[in-house]
Amino acid sequence: MRKEKVLPFLLAIFVFVVSLLVFTPSLIYAADIGQRFENVEQRLEKLREKRQDFRINQQDKRGNLQDTRQGVKEKTASREAEVRAKVVKRIKNIFSRILKRFDAALVRLDKIANRIASRIDKLKAKGLNTASAEAKLTDAEAKGAAAAAAINDAKTKINAIDPSSSNVRDAVHTAESAIRSAKDALKAYHKALVDTHRELKAVSKEATSGAK
Repeated sequence: MRKEKVLPFLLAIFVFVVSLLVFTPSLIYAADIGQRFENVEQRLEKLREKRQDFRINQQDKRGNLQDTRQGVKEKTASREAEVRAKVVKRIKNIFSRILKRFDAALVRLDKIANRIASRIDKLKAKGLNTASAEAKLTDAEAKGAAAAAAINDAKTKINAIDPSSSNVRDAVHTAESAIRSAKDALKAYHKALVDTHRELKAVSKEATSGAK
């Protein structure tokens, strides 16, 4: 009886042990698969986080690059503006010096015209016919007034040149044209005075010849 009770008990233990040997590796494998899946998901999540970080970094780099380019453009524009301002200032100074010489030339020509007028008065007081010389002097005086106006016009146009303007080149060309006009007007004034002086010499020569 004792053997009959022990045998089923041993058999039950044997079956239990066999079942453990059979099912335990499966459970372990299943647990390992689950863990592996979990690790893959975690790795995938980390990879996606890295991808997102990379995209953010790229966006930041692009933003920084745009900021850098904008900064370079602004600095370049600022340097160009400074250079343009210096060049324009130098040009205006050159023009101003030219106009100062024109003013001085106008003053000299006016003094010559005054001497001619004085000479005409002296000859006229002697009873000489100075009508032609007077007419030429009047014409010369009109040309002198035109020269003065042309010089003032050139000054106005040169002073109006703005270094910050995008049309500096056009303004400079306008000023150059005004200076050429003033120069031509001075030449015309000078020529008219030369013609007046020649006429006055002719009158003086006739008076001398008549006296002989």
